[in-house]
Amino acid sequence: MLSSDLPQQLRRQLLFLRNSVSAFDAGDEEEAVRIGVVIRVLCHDTRNSTSLLREMGKKESLELVTTAKALPDDLPTPLHFCELMAGMTFGNSLTYDPVPPNSPTIPCHEWWSQVVFIRDDVRYTRRDVVLSAANKDGGAHVDAPDEKLLALQEGFWIVTKTYADGTKTRGPLSNNHFRMLRRFAGELLASNDLLKLAEQQIDTGDGLTLW
Repeated sequence: MLSSDLPQQLRRQLLFLRNSVSAFDAGDEEEAVRIGVVIRVLCHDTRNSTSLLREMGKKESLELVTTAKALPDDLPTPLHFCELMAGMTFGNSLTYDPVPPNSPTIPCHEWWSQVVFIRDDVRYTRRDVVLSAANKDGGAHVDAPDEKLLALQEGFWIVTKTYADGTKTRGPLSNNHFRMLRRFAGELLASNDLLKLAEQQIDTGDGLTLW
C-alpha cells in the first residue's frame, strides 16, 4: 500500500468505528464485535500481517487515551475477579461514563498490552479482549470459543430489574467484552494524536468534537 493511502485508510477505519459506536449506543450491542475488528486492523501485528498504525510508523510512539486503572503492586492473590476499566455506572445495565477530558495517555503498544480485566488470576489485556471478539466471536471469522472468550462472556454481574407491577427479575449480564470494546472505542475516539494522524475532524460520540 502506498504511504499516501494510509491516512485515507485510517480515516475509513475511524468512520467505521464511529458508526459502530452509534449503532451500539442505539441498542445494537452486537455491533461491539465490529468495533473489535476495527481495533484489530489498527493495532494487531502477526507474522503475516501488519497493523495499520505500524504501517504508518506510529505504533511505538502514538499516544492513546487510557481509562484503565494501573495494577497495584500489592494485588492480592488468588484474585477471583477484578475490572480495571474506570468509570463504570451501575443501573439496568453496566455502562461507562463518557471518557473524561484530559484523560491520561500511553503509547499505543502499551495501550494494546495493558491489563484491563482479571478473572481467576488470569490477566486479560485489550489485545485479548479485541482478538476474542474479532477472531472467535464472529468479527472477522468464527472459531470455537476458547477459555478467554468464555471468561469474557460469562455473566459474573447480576442485575435485578423491578417492573411497574412490582415484579422483579434477576439474571446475569453476559457478553461483558461488548461493553469493554465500546469503552476502548471511546478511548480511541478521544485520542487527539490518533485523530490528528488521520487529518480528520470527528464527532467522538461523547459530546466532543476533536481533531
